[in-house]
This record gives sequence, C-alpha cells and structure tokens, in this order.
Amino acid sequence: VVSIGISGIYGGSRTLTAMAEQGYAPKLFAYVDRAGRPLYSNILILIIGGVAYAGADEVTGPELFDWLLGLSGLAALFTWGSICFAHIRFRAAWKRQGHTLEEIPFRHAAGVYGSWVGFALSILVFIASIYSGLYPPGEDAGLNDAKGFFKSCLAFPVVIFFWICGYIWKRPKFLTLNNIDVDTGRREIDWEMHREIQEKRARANPLMKVVYLL
Repeated sequence: VVSIGISGIYGGSRTLTAMAEQGYAPKLFAYVDRAGRPLYSNILILIIGGVAYAGADEVTGPELFDWLLGLSGLAALFTWGSICFAHIRFRAAWKRQGHTLEEIPFRHAAGVYGSWVGFALSILVFIASIYSGLYPPGEDAGLNDAKGFFKSCLAFPVVIFFWICGYIWKRPKFLTLNNIDVDTGRREIDWEMHREIQEKRARANPLMKVVYLL
C-alpha cells in the first residue's frame, strides 16, 4: 500500500507540474523547489489522496471504492498506450529529421517494435475492458445497466471529456514528423564516458550482457 501511494504521489505530482508548464493547469503548480521537488503539486495530490480514506466507512465505503476503481481502472491503459505511441512517433520524427540511433544514449531494449507491441496490447485490453463492462462475465448476465458499465469504465468518458476540453481550449495543431521538437529538454551527457561503458558491456560475459540488456 505504501509503495502504491508513493508511486501515485510521484507520478501525479509530476504530471500536474508538466501540465502547468504547458499551460494546461495553473502556473502555481509549475513551481519546483531547490531540491527539484514540485512542492505545490505534491501538496495538492496528498490532499486529494485523502479521499481514499472515505472508503473505510462500512456503509458507503464499498460503493465509493467501486467508483474510484472505475475511475482509475483504465488509467494504466491510457498511460502506457500513450507512452508507447509517443515513443513510436518520437523515433519516427528522430529518423525523419536526420538523426541516428547512435545519438540516443539510452534506448529501449526491444526498440520501436516493443512499443508497437505495447500499443497493440493496450488497445486489445481496452476493447476487452469495454466489452466486459457492457457484458459482465457470469451466467446469463446479459447487457449491463448504465451504472454497472460506468463503475467498470468510468475513466473512458472522463478522459474523452478532458481531452475535448483541452482541445477546445488550446486548439493544438497536429504535428507532422518534421515539426515534432526532438531537441528541447535533451540532457547533455559525457559521451566519452558513455562510450567507455558501452565498450565495457560489449566485452562482458554472456550472463552480464543479459543483465545489461534488462
């Protein structure tokens, strides 16, 4: 429970900070202290996280838990599906703009093909989740009612709603591969040291090569 809570605070606060930096959230949440922590974003996420304690109520707790689970259940699919798709687009834009893989110091072990597999699996699991929300498993369960469906798939309409709001608000243009910015935010590294590490790994025994790959 502690691990999940820490992961939620870490991911949620950084997401909120990134949204503030891009103008999708109040600028207050773009603040980062000297230690690199998004202070105000952390505070807000901690406060919102307190809603989970309402689930401890014996009467309304289970109902609230079901709705919170429906709200967060598909979140992982949207998150990892978008990560995989972003990686696919990034690698395509990187190649289109004349860059090589040697310029990327840290690369996915399975390359862009792994992202295609992850993206396809996210879509398949999403379709299966929607289907099970419409037709819950069980003997003669039949078509689910609206309440039962949204308890299972509440995240879907919520994500669509906020995407539409963001699109109407910002009116972003579709970025072609030539227009995707692949340079902003790039971290400078010591390429000489990086090459030495790569050479050391290339000379390693087969077992250590597997460890390095993972």
